[in-house]
Amino acid sequence: MSKVLPKLSEQALNNMAEDWPFPLMLLNAQDETILWVNQTAQEWLGKAKARVIGKSPWDIVSVDMTAQTLVQRCIDSGAPLTIRNCALSRASREEEYVDITAYPTDEGIGLSLMMAGVQPRRAAMNKHVVSGMGRLIAHELKNPLAGIKGAAQLLRDDVASEEGQSLIDLIGSEIDRIRRLADRMETLGDQDPDNEDRVNIHEILRRARRIIQSASPDLEFNESYDPSLPHIKGDADSLMQALLNLIKNAAEAIDLPNKKGSIKLETRFRSGISSVEKSKSYNLPIEILITDNGSGIPDDLKGQLFQPFVTSKPEGQGLGLSLVSKVIRAHGGIIEVKSRPGKTTFSILLPTPNGDSS
Repeated sequence: MSKVLPKLSEQALNNMAEDWPFPLMLLNAQDETILWVNQTAQEWLGKAKARVIGKSPWDIVSVDMTAQTLVQRCIDSGAPLTIRNCALSRASREEEYVDITAYPTDEGIGLSLMMAGVQPRRAAMNKHVVSGMGRLIAHELKNPLAGIKGAAQLLRDDVASEEGQSLIDLIGSEIDRIRRLADRMETLGDQDPDNEDRVNIHEILRRARRIIQSASPDLEFNESYDPSLPHIKGDADSLMQALLNLIKNAAEAIDLPNKKGSIKLETRFRSGISSVEKSKSYNLPIEILITDNGSGIPDDLKGQLFQPFVTSKPEGQGLGLSLVSKVIRAHGGIIEVKSRPGKTTFSILLPTPNGDSS
C-alpha cells in the first residue's frame, strides 16, 4: 500500500522559506526590485524588511557588474542560473565570497545567496613563500627520478609478459611527466603559463585510473563519461597530476574492512554555473566528478581543505590538494567538495575551449 503524504499548507511553505538559513529574496521581474526577503536576509543585511522592499538588491550590496546581470539573464533564459565565487561587499564589512542563484517563480525571480566563506580557490599565500615551496618540492622530486627510471629499464630485460612491459612503459612515461612537472614547479607561485593545448580529459582520467588501479588492484572503479564533451584548453601534465592526486586521495580515504572500496569517475555537461574572474563571468559547463565510498572528510577540515599544509594523514604533508586547487584555477575553473560518511565527491568545473563568457 502506497503511503499517503500530507499536503503542506501555504503557511507551512511560507514558514519554510522564512526559516531557510541563507539569505533569500523575491524580486520583481519588471524592475528587479525587492518584493520580499526572509528573516535570514534581514539579519544578514542588517535591515528590516520594510527598509529593503522596493529597492534594488544591488543598491544594498555591492557586486561585480557581471553578477548584476544575473537576474536579467535568468529572465531571458527562463532557467535557474548560478554564479560561483562572486565577490560581494555590504555596508562597512570586509569583502566576502558568495554563490548567487537566480531562479524564475510564478511571483517573480527568486534570489538565493550562499556564503562561501574563505574559498580554497581564492586562498592567497605569500608569493615568495609559494615560490620557495615549489623549488623545494622540485628539488626533492628530481633527485630520485633518474635512479627510478634506470631501475625500470633494467627490469624490462627480466619481464616477458606484454602486461609487464606495458606497466614498465607506464612507469617510464610517468617519470618523464613528473620531471616536466618538477621543472615547472620551480616557478610555483609565479604567473601561470599560457595553456594552449587541446586536452582530452577522458584520456587523462583513464590513464590516472590505470596508475592508481595498478597499485590497488582490489579497488573497484566505475567510469561514466559523456562522449559529447569537447576537449578542454589546458596543460595535460598538470591536469594529470591534479586528477591523479584526487583519485589517489579517494583511494586512501577508503577504509572499509567489510565493504569493497569503490571510486566513480564521471564527466557531464552542467549548465547554469559561472565564475567571476577579472570582471568577467565565464561559463563552466564541463564537470568532472570523483566519488569514493570512504569514511568522509572530518568536519574540522572541510573549510580549509585546499589550504597548504592541511591534512588528516599522519604522514601527509598537506600539499596535494593545494596544488590541485592551483592547477584548476590556472585553467579558469573551480573545485568543490561535498562529503558525508560513505560518500565524498570532488567536483571540478571547467570552461569550454573558447572560454565562453556570459
